[in-house]
Amino acid sequence: MSSSREIKQLQKAKTKAQSCNNLREEANLCNQLGEVLARNGDFQAAIEEHRQELALSEALRDVIGCAVANRKIGECFAELGNIEAALKHQRCHLALARSVNDAAEEQRALATIGRTFLFRYESDQSQESLLQAEEAFKDSLAIVDERLEGAVPARELSEMRARLYLNLGFVCDARKDPQLCSDFIRRSVYIAEKNQLLEDLYRANFNLGSIHFRNGQLSRAVRCLEQAKDCARKMKDKYSESECYHSIGQVLLCLGDFVAARRSLKKAYKLGSQQAADREAVKRSLKQAIRGCALEEALAELPEGRPQDAGGLAEQLGDLCCKLGCYSKALDAYHTQLSSALALGRPSRELAVIHVSLAATYTDLRQHDKAVQHYRQELSLREGNPKEECETWLNIAASLEDSGQGLEQLEPCYRTALECAQRAQRLKLQCRVLRQWLSVQQRGGSAQSELTAASLAELCGADGADGESEEEEE
Repeated sequence: MSSSREIKQLQKAKTKAQSCNNLREEANLCNQLGEVLARNGDFQAAIEEHRQELALSEALRDVIGCAVANRKIGECFAELGNIEAALKHQRCHLALARSVNDAAEEQRALATIGRTFLFRYESDQSQESLLQAEEAFKDSLAIVDERLEGAVPARELSEMRARLYLNLGFVCDARKDPQLCSDFIRRSVYIAEKNQLLEDLYRANFNLGSIHFRNGQLSRAVRCLEQAKDCARKMKDKYSESECYHSIGQVLLCLGDFVAARRSLKKAYKLGSQQAADREAVKRSLKQAIRGCALEEALAELPEGRPQDAGGLAEQLGDLCCKLGCYSKALDAYHTQLSSALALGRPSRELAVIHVSLAATYTDLRQHDKAVQHYRQELSLREGNPKEECETWLNIAASLEDSGQGLEQLEPCYRTALECAQRAQRLKLQCRVLRQWLSVQQRGGSAQSELTAASLAELCGADGADGESEEEEE
């Protein structure tokens, strides 16, 4: 049944309950309406329904009804980003549950409060929010372990545990503890799998896959997302299935497997997305996959002896791969571009640009020694252009520092960069070199930092400000 049809049916039933003055049935229908509206992203309308539910529950003196209505209102406010309003209603939910000694509802209240503190952490990035979230989840888990055994069905207990372990995994992820994060979420997966809790199994696998993707563990990410996709299919939830295909497609794009990515993203596109923003994201990713396939096919079908065409296609493929974070494949493309340019006898300036692309890509791969090699080759091609020589020396210095070199190796780079900026007669460029040089000296505890600071102040003003931008005419 479509959401709009479900909403109409519930509204019709609610009107009938009102005409019969059946307050309990009306409250129940307000609850259902609010849930459907929230599921469709209309949180403000959902809040109004749950407020009606709250008023009706108060009239009925239904304490748990009031508690549940407060929880639902709080959840909607959290989705809207109004964290303080959310916590206010969720704390009412907790107080009401405790007032009638309802351990199951107290557990739900604490879990909901924990999730809201996780929401707050997303905006304030404070350790206090994480600590509050962790405490709420652990208190909730203690109730499950100590007070609910035998009081609620075993399946419901498993759901509670699976969700709490997943949420504790999110806390560890935010704390940059990947091992503990993985341990908690795997516990969630195990419980959900053992008890055939498809929705919880989907959620745990999808989130673990997303975390693996973010941490660069691409093969693990695909495995988890494939398992989440299987759950979505069993649940007959096409939007969740589409979300999995989209995420798998993004991982495959990052791996540079454009054909497999296109296949996955086409499925995501055909299944559709609930939100317009998600639909647009799928379309963008699909276009990138199609473009990658087209460039690879064009390169493969190119007859030998066409270095000019090969160079242009390779450059486009390299740029696309860099954009997608597929740096190894980008290197292959830029090397092809360089070979083509050398075969054509292209001018030094064009070759220098390709070496910059290679150096930047090696930097992305944290292969700083190779980055320096290409910057030095660029430098040999930039002779006679002091401004560009200066920029290259700054890049060399940055790569050497990233590779762990000390001040002894960095100082000559900055000294030469400053000489180039002086020859170029670029005041702002000189200031930028001095500022970066000073920063490196201060980090390394150099005794020369005071002299550099004095030079910076003399050249660029008392505070060393230079406007930060390069606005001189070329």
